[in-house]
Amino acid sequence: MKPHRRALLKGMMAGSAIAAVGLPKISFAKPQAPAARDVVLVSCGGMDAGFAAGAGPLAHHSLGTGALPNLASARALFESCRGKRLAGLMEDAAYVLFSEMARDAGARLVFEGQHSAAADGRVSRHAFSSAVGFHGAAESLAAALSATDAAFAIAETPVGGGGRIVRGGDWSRLGFDSFHVADEVPTWLHLSGVLRQEGCAALGVTAAQTEPLRCWPTYVPAAPAGAGWPAILGNTLARLAAGGEENRQPCVRQVFVRGAGSLDEFATHDSYVSFVMEA
Repeated sequence: MKPHRRALLKGMMAGSAIAAVGLPKISFAKPQAPAARDVVLVSCGGMDAGFAAGAGPLAHHSLGTGALPNLASARALFESCRGKRLAGLMEDAAYVLFSEMARDAGARLVFEGQHSAAADGRVSRHAFSSAVGFHGAAESLAAALSATDAAFAIAETPVGGGGRIVRGGDWSRLGFDSFHVADEVPTWLHLSGVLRQEGCAALGVTAAQTEPLRCWPTYVPAAPAGAGWPAILGNTLARLAAGGEENRQPCVRQVFVRGAGSLDEFATHDSYVSFVMEA
């Protein structure tokens, strides 16, 4: 096991959760009954075409064409979108400044994702954090990417608790072996093209801590249409942010690894942050 592979996945899970709750004075929205919400797409410097196409025909607010968000545009956004949900994907530097503006405006974070991908898009890593009561995006993204030849690692952590579900979906139909990991926080580990020992080492646990995950054979995760992870993510976040029955399903702490290359170092093309906030 190469040194940089050790506990890689656990670092992704911890890093995403800490980053999300550590945003100054931004708090995760409190769990509440799912309800239909108006969703506004937020961009800075031009929205990723794939993300916008996946999200569909939603209202769109631009924070300016520069690399960093414009203060006046941000103020106009928060003044005009009270009670609505904001969803977007932007470069990490722009998101740092935008999150400060959101804090000042009293916006609450519901979901946050951190993304890095190789220049050719064949390898990517994604770390998600979501509020309790907001179903996560890991399953939709993993199911859709499994239909491609891409290698990926996805880690998802519900912040402040998680669902105590004892059975997961039947991921074997998509080429995954699924395990329940007895750790400080129970975790589901789904592996495809990766040895059990490799996955456990990257998660920082031993194979003895795992057992096969009991699955619901009738539940096969749906894969939203889209070419590339930004489009898939746009589709998923637009759907989840709008609310509805899907968000009655609790988010669970889980990891997906497909292809050993996703555990290796690769040259990152760009780093992005996705988010859903309540204005």
